[in-house]
Amino acid sequence: MTSDPFFLQPGLDQEIRPGKDGSDGSFTCSCCGLPSPGAGLPWTGPSSGAGLRVCQVCNLLQDTSRAAIDAEAMLVWWPEMSQSRLMFLVRTAHQTLRLMARQQGQSDSQFWNTVLKAIPDPLLGTQFSPSFRTPMTLLRLLESRRAEAEHRLQSGSIRQITTAMRLCGSADEAVQRNLALLRAGLRILPTGRLLDAGADVYPAFLDKALALTPS
Repeated sequence: MTSDPFFLQPGLDQEIRPGKDGSDGSFTCSCCGLPSPGAGLPWTGPSSGAGLRVCQVCNLLQDTSRAAIDAEAMLVWWPEMSQSRLMFLVRTAHQTLRLMARQQGQSDSQFWNTVLKAIPDPLLGTQFSPSFRTPMTLLRLLESRRAEAEHRLQSGSIRQITTAMRLCGSADEAVQRNLALLRAGLRILPTGRLLDAGADVYPAFLDKALALTPS
């Protein structure tokens, strides 16, 4: 797991929130700022010397070469929003959807996949109760900038873009300006999947995260 200095910077903003390992096996993610299960993963990007730890979702920002990255996240163009703010909004929306699904007795993976399919397709979203609309609308709004990112990069693949940016001649001033422009506007948007050996572990992660939050 290595951070990519040519690609997306972590969006830790100017206020760094050190992750704090709790006695209950939880910590505060240094990126999204949300209570997270486990001890977290060490941040190896900028400010790595501060002992920062991030959750499994925010870890995608520094693990863009993983085989499943293009299924787990997408590129969007959001220069108005920091990466950390986006991660906070996405995880909060996903946790809200997961909580409502569980309250309706729908905690199986098939229902979660149906929820994810309905995010880019408003027509599919009509099958859910009105309480699902707000988080779905937010996620749909965040995804709406995907086309802009693909238009600018001529690709929607995080792995392809990462490779291309690594191969750029960073000594060239024009290249440096272009890279700076891309870093200023490109963001990684998690899709609601987190794959481990082919299995989606994200619903289980959300369940553990919800257990840390008072209802």
